[in-house]
Amino acid sequence: MRPLPCLEDERKPGAIWYVIFRQSPKSPAWRSPGLLFCLTLASLAWGCSHTSKQGLPPESVVQGVDGQQEAVVLTRPAKAVDAFLLGEDLFFSYLEGELVRYGHSNADARENLSLHQEWIPVYQVHPVDAGAFGSKATGAQSVTTVGSEHWEQFLTNLEETLVPDEPRQGALIQVRDHEFFYYRDTQGNLHWNEKLSLRPPDVPLVYNYRLEDLEAVMGASLHDYLSDAGVDLDVTLVLIDTGETGNAARPFVFFAPEQRKLGFLSLQPSTFGSMPTAYATDTGKLGWHLTRSHLFELFNRPVSFLSRGMFFVVDTITDATRGVVIRTFRFPALDEKTIPPLNEGPGMDLEEWERELDKKIGPNTLTGKMELLVGGDAFFPRYIDAVTQARSSIKIRTYIFDRDDFATEFADLLKRRSQETEVRIMLDGLGTLMAQRKSAGTMPSDYEAPLGITLYLTEDSSIELRSLTNPWFAGDHTKTSIIDGERAFIGGMNIGREYRWEWHDMMMEVSGPIVKFIDREFDKTWAHAQVLGDFVYSGYMIANPEPDYTGDGYPIRPLLTLPRKSQIYRAQLEALKHSKRRVVVENAYLSDTEIIYELARARLRGVDVRVIVPLEGNHGIMNASNVIAVNTLLRYGARVFTYPGMSHIKAANYDGWVCLGSANFDKLSFRVNKEMNLATSHPEFVRQLDETVFDADMEAAVEIVEPLPEGWGNSFASLIATQL
Repeated sequence: MRPLPCLEDERKPGAIWYVIFRQSPKSPAWRSPGLLFCLTLASLAWGCSHTSKQGLPPESVVQGVDGQQEAVVLTRPAKAVDAFLLGEDLFFSYLEGELVRYGHSNADARENLSLHQEWIPVYQVHPVDAGAFGSKATGAQSVTTVGSEHWEQFLTNLEETLVPDEPRQGALIQVRDHEFFYYRDTQGNLHWNEKLSLRPPDVPLVYNYRLEDLEAVMGASLHDYLSDAGVDLDVTLVLIDTGETGNAARPFVFFAPEQRKLGFLSLQPSTFGSMPTAYATDTGKLGWHLTRSHLFELFNRPVSFLSRGMFFVVDTITDATRGVVIRTFRFPALDEKTIPPLNEGPGMDLEEWERELDKKIGPNTLTGKMELLVGGDAFFPRYIDAVTQARSSIKIRTYIFDRDDFATEFADLLKRRSQETEVRIMLDGLGTLMAQRKSAGTMPSDYEAPLGITLYLTEDSSIELRSLTNPWFAGDHTKTSIIDGERAFIGGMNIGREYRWEWHDMMMEVSGPIVKFIDREFDKTWAHAQVLGDFVYSGYMIANPEPDYTGDGYPIRPLLTLPRKSQIYRAQLEALKHSKRRVVVENAYLSDTEIIYELARARLRGVDVRVIVPLEGNHGIMNASNVIAVNTLLRYGARVFTYPGMSHIKAANYDGWVCLGSANFDKLSFRVNKEMNLATSHPEFVRQLDETVFDADMEAAVEIVEPLPEGWGNSFASLIATQL
């Protein structure tokens, strides 16, 4: 099997076009548009007015809001006829059947796909009319065009290169929102399945190729293939037909032979990374769930229902009396402070810090090992493989189990596995119902969702399922999965298309004694979720004492949010107060006033405080509130970065003590919902988190250096957000 070459760091938006044309001696430079993510948090969409073309069938034209042509939908494979470069613009004509179409693209047409794993660039093609096309051709530089048969043969050759020669070893190739699983049989014949979940159980996943892994090898392989095919490569660009059709078609690939860089051309604006759209849903289900959560729970679990209600009231009163919501993150006591230079000395003593935590939170440090899985393309293949290989039990606890195409595909796998092994699923009733009212922006247009995922999971299967109620609107926001009681997955990802393909998120695979703790927390919640759950839970606790947690690994501290047990909140507040040198926080929901206050105080002590928030949040109130939070942090000297697209990561580093998992930086996660985080100061894991997540995300992000525009709407949103 041919090894993959090392990748160059050309992953910033616009970088590939910039490299191609800046280095080319035959063409003026296409100047990089820079980061397309320098838009404000309140303005993400862009629109283009295009000149109309004549003679196009109306069903193949997408109209913009102003009535002008927005894009073309290919109904038949396209064939490039002529292409040329004029300054900074690529013009080309192509055939769709007997229709001749004309288009142009340039570096400013780079699409913001908001996909962490999509590094090969995509550029939108803007239509032009025949007259304009002809007038531009004079004096332009010619571009070589290649038919789709060459692209198809190249992909076939690439598959042969990537799939291991050893029999019964699987290779997963992930491109856009598709995955393809390949393997060879004992005779060396190549086989493939469109989905990893459909792979033969006896063929393990050995190689997982993500798009960023493929970029360099694709460029080198395409150059070799075109050269062997006799294509003239002594040119600036080669334009290749791909044969794709339909709404999301990318019918052409451009290739720069000298730099061995490639990118796609799209005729229709991409919807990748867009916010969800409305789903048709039965609102009666939501009403029934709320009735069950409040009226029935009073009789089913009276002790926990009444105690949670009391805690909810006390928390609300406490918030008001200590002025948490006053003046939307303005801190008069700090306003007269001068922002000092950054500390050059050491951070806090981590051994002493752990002893301090033992006093304040409790001595609950266990042992184990954690591996970071950043992005759906890293996590879900590992997760699906673990579910497929499970021998005795699969336990899943999630806030959202969606009903989109990916979620139902995963549900099908669980239904098949339930015939062979125990499968238990707990999902948050309100979280899942609310999520199922929306569909992902990238959902295939022909997909028909089931009426509800709970019925879909249990119909014709042996799955045991608990849909958790939400008394006092409290939820179970924990995301854990335990396989055979030996390995666990924990983090921020729910089960759905956004987490698989669109959002930037993170999970951890955990092994060692810490798995017993995660497993026990699942069993305790499972017992409490049954009829007369207060009594069943008490019986479980009596019959199942704490297991022996001794074993190999490094120290890992599990932290929880339970009613009146805000370990995650208290631990991070104390970490902020003790920090001396550097604090980095990444979270999409930054609304807790005390956290923001302590971040500001830390910076005024000389701590290097950095916060990463998403450019595109999925919650309107939180987006508006984050503007106030960002401006507050800037006022006190903290550095704030906006991650391109939706980052759902929930992690923080306080002088080398890291805390990560399911909890947001808001009231719901800190004091209302059930949450689980893991914390450690193990140097190697901290280094990996810094390099893989924080450093990489700040490199990909745009730093905010001036206050964002804010108004009364932002202030009002921040008042609401402090209670969410």
